[in-house]
Amino acid sequence: MRSLYSSLIILILCVFIVGPACAADDDPETTATTEPPVTFSPVTAPTTEPTAVPTTELTSVPTTVPTTEPTQPPTTEPTVTVPPTQAGGGKGYIDVYSNVDGASVYFNGNYEGVTSGGVLSVGVSPTGSPVTNIKVSKSGYTTWNGAPSHMPSDGEYVAVNANLQPITTPPTTTPPVTTGTIYAQSSPSGAAIYMNGNYYGYSPVTIPNLAPGSYSMKASLNGYTPDTRVVTVTAGQTSTYYPTLQPSPPPPRSTGTVSVTSNPTGALVYADNNYQGKAPVTVTLYPGSHTFRLTLTGYSDYVTTVYVNAGSSQNINAVMPPGSFGTVKVLSLPGAMVSMDSAEQGRVPSSGTLTLNNVGGGNHLFKVTASGYNDWMNTVYIQPNVVTSINAALTPVGPSPTPVPATGSIQITTTPDGAEIYIDNLFKGYSPATLTGIAAGQHTVLLKYTGYIDSTQSVIVGSGQTTPLTVTMQPAPAPTPASPLSHAIILGGIAGAVALGAALRRRT
Repeated sequence: MRSLYSSLIILILCVFIVGPACAADDDPETTATTEPPVTFSPVTAPTTEPTAVPTTELTSVPTTVPTTEPTQPPTTEPTVTVPPTQAGGGKGYIDVYSNVDGASVYFNGNYEGVTSGGVLSVGVSPTGSPVTNIKVSKSGYTTWNGAPSHMPSDGEYVAVNANLQPITTPPTTTPPVTTGTIYAQSSPSGAAIYMNGNYYGYSPVTIPNLAPGSYSMKASLNGYTPDTRVVTVTAGQTSTYYPTLQPSPPPPRSTGTVSVTSNPTGALVYADNNYQGKAPVTVTLYPGSHTFRLTLTGYSDYVTTVYVNAGSSQNINAVMPPGSFGTVKVLSLPGAMVSMDSAEQGRVPSSGTLTLNNVGGGNHLFKVTASGYNDWMNTVYIQPNVVTSINAALTPVGPSPTPVPATGSIQITTTPDGAEIYIDNLFKGYSPATLTGIAAGQHTVLLKYTGYIDSTQSVIVGSGQTTPLTVTMQPAPAPTPASPLSHAIILGGIAGAVALGAALRRRT
């Protein structure tokens, strides 16, 4: 009986101690097939000594099992890996190179990261969905779109070069300024402002969008003597008109009126060289002698002197004689359009000179235009029976400024004041005046004043210098009066009249 117990104890020790060690060395599949015999019934069959057997066995099992069961062998693969972007087997890389760090990279619309150090390397699966579009973008740069040359195989690196260009804002091009402005402010303020006879408002007033040229300005205020002068407008600039009005003489000095008409109508009326408007017009003047001059394109000027009496009204009906004609040669860019007094005259031929015949003497407004060039405009005085040349040099339109030629000034003083000034036949205003921006070189200065002989001077202008010119205008010779009748002729006429009367009396 004792030997039977001994055999059972040895068998239990073999099962609980030796068995697990043996199972650890065996193949997992073999262990799985031998696990059922470990729980066979003879282990729990003995009941005569239930306390002794479990006590000795339980104390020995925990101490031996951890030491005899080895853990799984360590694997050679890293525990943390970056999965490929696309599903599939294997792993390749697409290296996105960029000239800008911090640029965002997208594969097929999916965000992958930003470039750093000039590159971003993205793992992809060679057998997964192919990368067909790569977008690289950053604020302030143009977006780059492209695709890899091919999908990388397992372990292969495919380079993609994304060159981002900075976004540059194109410079804002402004159209060339072709008009100017007149700002009029009288002293005292509130005077009515007229330009070329048209009312524009009460001072101060701004008159914008004016073509370059000369304009007749007038300021009128009740109780003050009107002020009239010529203002020259330059493209892109604001010309000023600051008239200082003088109080009118106090009563009892009154005024008279002169009503002026012209045939044909529309002639420009000047009283004492002050522009009054277009005929028909009524002019109010203080008593005294006043000179009227009427001008109309294509007609000779009409000049007369009237004496105004206080409280009186009188009329001037000016019949404008047809003016004599001259010839104009316009030198400018071939193909440019030439206009005179707002009427087109033709284009400049390939020779560079357009000849206009039968141009009425007097002032004419010429304008020359060409695509891609700034307009040229000026008032030109055409002398009858003379060939007048106009050099209309056009400057190209562009953002870069046109080189400014060397210029100087001419300071003109005349006796009397108020003479019309023409530089190379271009009207420049009234004397006294200092004319600036005159190209260096030789120029012809023409001075005109009603009742005086025209004066023509040749002036050389130096760069950066002011050339003075003082001219005393010579009065025009008065027409030779008819010779008085002699006493003999008068007596003979009286005797003839008496004899004729006597003969008629006898006949009756």
